[in-house]
Amino acid sequence: MEREFKWKANSNDYNKILKELNLSEDEAVEMHASYYDTAARWLRSHKIALRLRRENDKQVCCLKLQDSACDGLHVHDEFECAAASLTDGLNELPKHGAPNDLCCALKSETLIAVCETKFHRRRATWQTPDFTAEIVFDEGVLICQDKQQAFTEIECEQKSGNDKAFESACMAISEKFVLKSEAKSKFSRALDLERA
Repeated sequence: MEREFKWKANSNDYNKILKELNLSEDEAVEMHASYYDTAARWLRSHKIALRLRRENDKQVCCLKLQDSACDGLHVHDEFECAAASLTDGLNELPKHGAPNDLCCALKSETLIAVCETKFHRRRATWQTPDFTAEIVFDEGVLICQDKQQAFTEIECEQKSGNDKAFESACMAISEKFVLKSEAKSKFSRALDLERA
């Protein structure tokens, strides 16, 4: 289960947060993700996201199930693995906890790329006595068909520890820096461009 806060924010907000928390940045990551669906958009209708993403020099396949969001907190089941291709990823994901029947069904479908994201990720590890999290700043573009939209946002993903302590700490940061919650995932916002 992935738990993360998402906020609409800029690089100045991120710099202030790092300073407030006395955090040092880890190596930045260049991200380029393609999201896939069936021609009938079955995954979208079931609030499932399937992506293949290059992260610097490695490639990762990820399956996210039914994102639930409230006040910027997103909670969903997420499974990922290293993968050379989408087929490779669907073969490997069940070994990492993904539903085997879903992965098998998707392997028999013709999957098409429906949107993309390209962004630069700055990141830092936030370690406290109660939890460990990664706090990142993403800046890039959402792409769907011939449409693009620039975006910037901050995410804070819990890696371990106490859920309540993590939520309280993130809410305190949100209030201190007057951050606006982001209710939609990058995938959902990219697909919105289809109707724009």
